Amino acid sequence: MYYFKIIPFALIDRPLIYKCKEKIKRGKIVEISVRKKELIGVVLSEIVSSEITFDKKKILEISKLNFYSFKSTHIEFIEYLSKHYFIELGMSFKISIGSDANLKKQLKNYLLLNHHIYENKKKLIEHNKLSPKKFLVLQNEKQIVETELGFKFYNKKDNIELNIEQDAIFQKIKDDSYLKYSCHLINGVTGSGKTELYFKFIYQALKNNKQVLVLLPEIALTEDWSKRFDKYFGCSPYVWHSKQTVSQKARILKSLMLGEPCVVVGARSAVLLPFQNLKLIICDEEHDSSYKQDDGPKYHARDMSILKASKEKAMCLLVSASPSLETLYNVKNDKIKQYELNSQFFKTSLPQIKLIDMNKFKPSSSSWISKTMFEKTKVVLKNEGQVLFFLNRRGYAPTKMCVQCHSVVQCKNCSTNLVYHKSLGRLICHHCAKMYENNQICTQCSSSNFISLGIGLERLQEEVIRLFSGNKVQIFSSDTLRNKKNKKIFFEEVHQNQIKILIGSQIVGKSFHFPNLKLVNIIDGDSTLHSPDFRAIEKTYQLFQQVAGRSGREGSQGDVLIQTYNMAHPLFQSLMDQDRNLFIEKELLRREQSALPPYFKIGVLNILHKNQSHLRNITSDILQKSKDLSIHIYGPTPALIPYKKSHFHQIFFLKEKSYKELERKISQLRSLIDPKNQRFLSIDIDPISIS
Repeated sequence: MYYFKIIPFALIDRPLIYKCKEKIKRGKIVEISVRKKELIGVVLSEIVSSEITFDKKKILEISKLNFYSFKSTHIEFIEYLSKHYFIELGMSFKISIGSDANLKKQLKNYLLLNHHIYENKKKLIEHNKLSPKKFLVLQNEKQIVETELGFKFYNKKDNIELNIEQDAIFQKIKDDSYLKYSCHLINGVTGSGKTELYFKFIYQALKNNKQVLVLLPEIALTEDWSKRFDKYFGCSPYVWHSKQTVSQKARILKSLMLGEPCVVVGARSAVLLPFQNLKLIICDEEHDSSYKQDDGPKYHARDMSILKASKEKAMCLLVSASPSLETLYNVKNDKIKQYELNSQFFKTSLPQIKLIDMNKFKPSSSSWISKTMFEKTKVVLKNEGQVLFFLNRRGYAPTKMCVQCHSVVQCKNCSTNLVYHKSLGRLICHHCAKMYENNQICTQCSSSNFISLGIGLERLQEEVIRLFSGNKVQIFSSDTLRNKKNKKIFFEEVHQNQIKILIGSQIVGKSFHFPNLKLVNIIDGDSTLHSPDFRAIEKTYQLFQQVAGRSGREGSQGDVLIQTYNMAHPLFQSLMDQDRNLFIEKELLRREQSALPPYFKIGVLNILHKNQSHLRNITSDILQKSKDLSIHIYGPTPALIPYKKSHFHQIFFLKEKSYKELERKISQLRSLIDPKNQRFLSIDIDPISIS
């Protein structure tokens, strides 16, 4: 009889011991029983019988051996993820496959015709415009055959043409052997052809029968990216994100663990997948805060992509038009090699950025668009160009206030204002998603008379329609992109120049291409500058740079107008002068003087409890334990939203110069916290914000 340490894919932090009559290699996926429930687990190691200190008769047998195995490098990667981010080891393995069902699903074969794979008969017939009779003929002639493959690269469909600047970078990077780890930053202005450049690297990897991972910050981007991929490669990539079916995920896992050459594109969770033959990782828009998982297990996909490349001896390409300060700091310290693309692919000059001083040109009380912005927009529309109005605020109005006593309507579950969505006729909490009737009774004075304050996308749309009547206007936000059919129609109308005016939120700055867009109007340039978040200035700069980059990507030079009450702010001066390096130097200096990332590593202890007095007891206990251990800890302090989803929220945070020291102190402190209070604690390493 053999004995093994196995970690079940569940909320368990330590491996359990099981027995089997045959020897099993490390990494083998098995089925086991845990508390009379059948789960999947992975074998971490064999254990010698003499090391077992309890009754061996009580040790359960492994129920079944699965077909699949994990590489040792994948196990090491997941173990680091668990240790570094304080995620239970079993849960870390579970999120690397999505769910147990993805490994148990019985798969049907796909269909293959002319080197192209189709999920089913219906899609093959529709794509090739075949009659049912013709389908049977091709099937009988063995031109249509079944295949277990889900990805098949035959040859490039369209040649990837690189300009001189792109090709010079390609030649420099490709000299780094695929047999060793390397990490590179492609730092290119918007519209410089960064995607075409890294497509060339994907082609090289596929030619060498390797696996490729491409990370995108938003699920909404995967569809358009896949179309661009199909244009060049003549096949569809695997797509991995939370909205894919069990069958789709099961096929991807099978392909990856068999080591079949393929390309996987997905949101942040794709970085955790168990590749067998991975040699290239691309993290597009590496600066984007969406790569940090904030709900559930908290990890940063960009940082994990670098670690994964290191473990797999693969190449990692970080791609951005406005790289994060952490990445630029690593460039400065020679941990990452930087390559710059300074010219737009279509040889268009970078957009011209101008500020509108709202202290001088303030619109009327019922308007948010200045006269300067109005006149410039009229000129662009007259010349058949498209215009984008940018406002990072969903809904109609962010505040609903009682006319009598001036109290504001707030969510019952969160200490935040409700946002009025006129299109739905509802008030919505943007944190817990609870909806409320618009007809409210004031809790303070019982009045039913309310007014809407501030502006959201819907209210801006009303003003735009009023000022520029006769032009088709469309809101572009995460709300409007949820419907797949509406999304397809929207992009067709944008590219055919039928939609003249776009009204967009922050999603508009995420790699979307609008060939006819000639003017970007940023309505409120000041809204995020004075946030308590230490990354607020960096995020604002990146967002405005990305949004500005949508203008003038093809044809004539574009324009960007920013309305602000703070003309002298260094951020706006850097944007106008297109002097990003000066902004980076100043921001890095500020971070260093304030002992903030990237110079220091930060860990946050979040304590959430429904009962405020119990919360105080837990925070007092943590504070006392930190004093006993002589660990310097900041807090407790209320979170930015002190009451969220019916829980009171307090935070502590620690700062250290190294991750090793940070992990050691948090582990030491956590080990002394009463086990019954552990469930109210969550740990966040490298938080996106501390506020």
